[in-house]
Amino acid sequence: MQHDTDLIIVGAGLAGACAAVTLSRDHRVRILEAEAPASGASGAAAGLVNPFMGRRARPVWRLREALAAVPALLEEADASNLFPDTGVLRPAVEPNQVASFQEAAHEHSDLATWLAPATVHDRYPAVRPNRGALFVPLGGAVDVGAMVRALLDAAESRGATVETQAPVLYWRETPDAAVVEVGRGDKTEELRTDLVLLALGQGFPPFPELRRLGLEGVKGQTVRVQRPESLPDTLPPMSGRGYVVPDGDTLILGSNYDNNYDDLRPDPDATKYIREKTSKMIPDLDQAEVLDETAGVRVMHSATNLPLLGPLPRRERIWTFTALGSKGLLTAPHLARNLPTYLNDPTKIPNSVSALKA
Repeated sequence: MQHDTDLIIVGAGLAGACAAVTLSRDHRVRILEAEAPASGASGAAAGLVNPFMGRRARPVWRLREALAAVPALLEEADASNLFPDTGVLRPAVEPNQVASFQEAAHEHSDLATWLAPATVHDRYPAVRPNRGALFVPLGGAVDVGAMVRALLDAAESRGATVETQAPVLYWRETPDAAVVEVGRGDKTEELRTDLVLLALGQGFPPFPELRRLGLEGVKGQTVRVQRPESLPDTLPPMSGRGYVVPDGDTLILGSNYDNNYDDLRPDPDATKYIREKTSKMIPDLDQAEVLDETAGVRVMHSATNLPLLGPLPRRERIWTFTALGSKGLLTAPHLARNLPTYLNDPTKIPNSVSALKA
């Protein structure tokens, strides 16, 4: 039976947009989004490309592939300008981080460099504390909202269609099709396709089939402040006590992790917390003028803290691409670039991220 489209992607956040641009090369793709593109956690994140995360600067999953995928996908969407060549700076904010950061620089000398305290002081005199820092030349920051829109535009240029205000209410599978039921005001419409890719992000709770994967939502917040006049223009994105991402004459500060939230409105206590902790890296940020606050929900896989990709259990035509957590900018492009291979042979999906193993 001929379907209107080969593949439906549900969700136009980071995962859905990355998938759309790669799959639209060879498939007729339709993207359904209940609200607006990047309206969830993708729109709240500052987009830090930091491959050495956590207090011990441990490398992210598939480190080198992940770092290569970000600029490659942006280049494919003719949006390389969204990822400027700044690098990312990780000041050692605690004394016991020095050895771990030096070890990371030694083990991954092609990707990271240890900067002694005197070097940090000479290059970035505003940065505190003065214990040295890990510098990652291939890191940096991306405007995630702009990236999502650029990827969707690239997919549309290949014939994909993007529909907003199109909430998916239900899905099912038949021997010859995947079917999604879409809300159309006070009516519904059934769409038939070869395969459905659920990239719902924080929209997963209403669906038992997704909840059974072991997903959890963690609220996070960013704060945009006026950039202090004394801060030099050469400051790269920083990750230490939270993160600081320069954006023109403003700074984006983040973030927090809130497992017990009642709503998605920005929280004044979270704003205070973020400003206080980032001021440990750059003094007086807790006094900078607040211009904007944004909150969203990161979806994580509670068992592994890795993304999930692939067909749902006992399904063939219903797939998911979710649980990007706080590392999505480094995992979503890499997994999306491999999606054409995985669709042809799901056994090639790494076990550590397979939805069938969740």
